[in-house]
Amino acid sequence: MAQRATDSGVMGTEYPTTPLLLERVPKRHNVLIGNDPMQIRFAEQFLSVHFTAPIKHEAVACVNDEHVLGKDEPQLLLVERSSLIDLSPNVKAKTGIWSLDLIKPGSAGVNAIVRFAAELMGMEKPDKATVQRVADEIVDSLYDIRAGIWDAAWLLSGPLPEKAKWMRPWENWLLWLPKGVDPRYRLNALYWEMVEWVFAQTGDERGFKRAKGASKFNPRSFQKLSALQLPKDKVFNSLLELSAWRERHYDPYVCALKIAKIWQP
Repeated sequence: MAQRATDSGVMGTEYPTTPLLLERVPKRHNVLIGNDPMQIRFAEQFLSVHFTAPIKHEAVACVNDEHVLGKDEPQLLLVERSSLIDLSPNVKAKTGIWSLDLIKPGSAGVNAIVRFAAELMGMEKPDKATVQRVADEIVDSLYDIRAGIWDAAWLLSGPLPEKAKWMRPWENWLLWLPKGVDPRYRLNALYWEMVEWVFAQTGDERGFKRAKGASKFNPRSFQKLSALQLPKDKVFNSLLELSAWRERHYDPYVCALKIAKIWQP
């Protein structure tokens, strides 16, 4: 099965993510590829409503024609990777196959959530810029697809908030400290984001929760930081400088300049 590289560098499948169910007529038999509890839960919920019967996923070692042929009841099968699907062309055409790839900013999955929210609100189809704007607002805090639909609907119901995305020093070493923002607040936010990145990179979900605060833990944020590739030496040096600033309380603008120097290409 052909695979493609996602923006995060993780190999993904050629299949759509589960929010695209919102825009398609579901097939009776469906296969999920991967392991994302949020999307598994959504597929179960959506298909249960569509077929008016409770549907739970079943993890299987592989999927072939025998799993589908002659089965009248709707099925939701789960495999670890796309290479474990071996369906003949005729059977495959009658089977819904869905990827559990990370739903990232700009992805078809998060855009489908916004378009469905607009439809739910009885609105005209939003233009591409509006879809992208709302999608950017909801994607980082997306922990449940149904909740994401209502978040998008709420945003579409009124004026969109001013976009205020902070640059990170690895994105722009010169402009990462925005004007009009207390530099102490920005430095502290950067410190904790880097601490969370370290925990995410080592797969330490417990440590990540302690840094983030259990009540604010978002598995999507953990997954996103896990996929973010940064030079470890620059992160380490930045954390040393930020820790020194937090301990000694010296001029925050001096610390910001030191951080910029660390990330200067």
